Amino acid sequence: MSVFQVTLNNTAQGLLDINPVTGLPFATSHQREVYINGPHRINRLLKDGQQFTDSNYYKRYVAAPLGTATAETAFLTIVSDDGSVWNDYDQTANTYPLVYNLTVDNGTTYADNVADILTDTGGYAVYTQVTNQENHDIKMRINGVAIVDLAGDTTQIFNHGDLSINLLEFDNSASGAVTTTVQVLLSVLSVSNS
Repeated sequence: MSVFQVTLNNTAQGLLDINPVTGLPFATSHQREVYINGPHRINRLLKDGQQFTDSNYYKRYVAAPLGTATAETAFLTIVSDDGSVWNDYDQTANTYPLVYNLTVDNGTTYADNVADILTDTGGYAVYTQVTNQENHDIKMRINGVAIVDLAGDTTQIFNHGDLSINLLEFDNSASGAVTTTVQVLLSVLSVSNS
């Protein structure tokens, strides 16, 4: 998710709200707001100066080179960019990579070793690769429900369409004295708030 700011006082579009005392425009327009459609055809009311967090669908209203709008048509600026892409025609292409490297100490349980994709990103993984990098078996719980064995020195892959993953937890309570390292590579779907 990226953070955008509404900038309706674009000098290339003309100015409103001139201060009668100074003859200069106000810092933010008190009479300018606009409704725009989000990627799910939901109207969003944007007021001048407002900040909001959403997918990079809204880069189309940001001036190039960060967005695709011209200086005359841009009315958003980027405060922080998550670097993800947005594809109008293939929603499954709206993904970005995420990596977790977890040290799963001996004697720890699911609550101690968590990759909470939904909380961290607001989306879910459509591709997941989990690698147990040590020669020691542990257990993996998927989405808080399904428990599978993750053998030592192995990789478990969930391809696009297999399973949408929002939470991974690891249990090493039966290991004795062995600590293992788990690497989780994800392709997270960029979910829009509007």
